[in-house]
Amino acid sequence: MRILFTFLLFISYQVNAGKDQAIALMNAGKYKEAVIELESLASGGDDVAMVTIGNLYYEGKTGRVKYKEAYEWWFKAYQAGNVDALSNIGVLYRDGKGVKENLEIAYDIFVIIHMKGLGNQSTQIRNGGNLDKTIAKLSQDRIKDALCYSEEYVSRYIETKGSQTKPTKQEEVKLKDKNWWLPGELPIYECTSGSSYNKIKPKTNLHQLSTMRAVYR
Repeated sequence: MRILFTFLLFISYQVNAGKDQAIALMNAGKYKEAVIELESLASGGDDVAMVTIGNLYYEGKTGRVKYKEAYEWWFKAYQAGNVDALSNIGVLYRDGKGVKENLEIAYDIFVIIHMKGLGNQSTQIRNGGNLDKTIAKLSQDRIKDALCYSEEYVSRYIETKGSQTKPTKQEEVKLKDKNWWLPGELPIYECTSGSSYNKIKPKTNLHQLSTMRAVYR
């Protein structure tokens, strides 16, 4: 038991030393060397290291900008449960960098993170900014389209890296029908089995959608 405890302390020391070394290298502007340290941490399952590597590639700190490499590292971190990585993936889909642009998927990613309160306060602040920028790019019709997807569909789309083509399944709850919303926050409309809503019911107030921006803040 003592041997195991000593071994675990040694591993913990190595991990912390690796993090300190990576931070020191980044502070010194030695990003390529920092990536080597971070990759070592990432190989041990450190999702923050994975996100950081993706950030360095996204910002071009190691040379030229590498959006596809950033995506791959953020995808690994997302699979490890890192919410910041998920929000970053949303940015790539919003801007069409390293992946095919999909504003609806980006919007849904940001809405899911916000409405479920995922991550920490910093995550929510960054995600809120990402959501606002995405809303500014979308028409009201496209927002309604996006809310016709289910959370499961969005997850499948991300997991298959955009190759998901099957629509939301009938038994899955669409985002617009989640219990996230207060009465009157969303207009009443029907979705088709395809990618968009069918038509707004006659009594729907179109002004309701213009208030959605404030709802997500």
